Amino acid sequence: MSEDSQRQETSRSWWQHLWVWFLGLVAAIVSGIVVAWVTGLFEPDPPSPPRLTDTRYVHPSSSGGELQSPYRNAKTFKAGECPNRSRLSSDPDALRCHVEDTIHDPCWVNAGTAVCLAAPRDHDATVIQQATVTAGPPPTQNLRAVPWALEIRDPSSGSTLQCAGLPGAQDTAAGRRINWDCNDEDDQPAGSGLGSPVRSDEKPWTVLYNPEGSSEVRRADVLTVWY
Repeated sequence: MSEDSQRQETSRSWWQHLWVWFLGLVAAIVSGIVVAWVTGLFEPDPPSPPRLTDTRYVHPSSSGGELQSPYRNAKTFKAGECPNRSRLSSDPDALRCHVEDTIHDPCWVNAGTAVCLAAPRDHDATVIQQATVTAGPPPTQNLRAVPWALEIRDPSSGSTLQCAGLPGAQDTAAGRRINWDCNDEDDQPAGSGLGSPVRSDEKPWTVLYNPEGSSEVRRADVLTVWY
């Protein structure tokens, strides 16, 4: 074989080795990318942080007595009297008003106008244009320890329950006073909320929950609380 032929053969062999090395490098890179993608695809997502309890304070009217969004005037009375503090709302400013032999509770009076709600999630308000307040001063104890209403997660099914406050509740379960009646998503009785919520700034509040027709008492996460 001539010297030129040997030189060409050596060059061709060098390029072949270089090409094989390059293909191997590309294959390794592609393989690494695929493995990383597949691993990331099937790895479970990191757990989401727990949803903190949403605390809401009901203020249906301004200091001037005008309705605030999202509340709307569903019914208006010309005059009424508010002789007592609310038995439903835990807000010390909430009142219990009488109009034409009908009780409206709770109501908030500003600038002589009372705005009354049937439930914290209900945006249809009853307005009493000339509300005479004869109720005594607010009590000194902290009524906000017992919220007006709760939205909780059923500890068994995980479904959302709406719990409404019970005025003057005296019944007990597991040694705790029953403060709320809870209904399921079909508005059917589901159980009762007991005592007062355990509060936290780092995780959802909890409250003792007694399912309907059961003696069992478990802690339920509180999703939303209304005062």
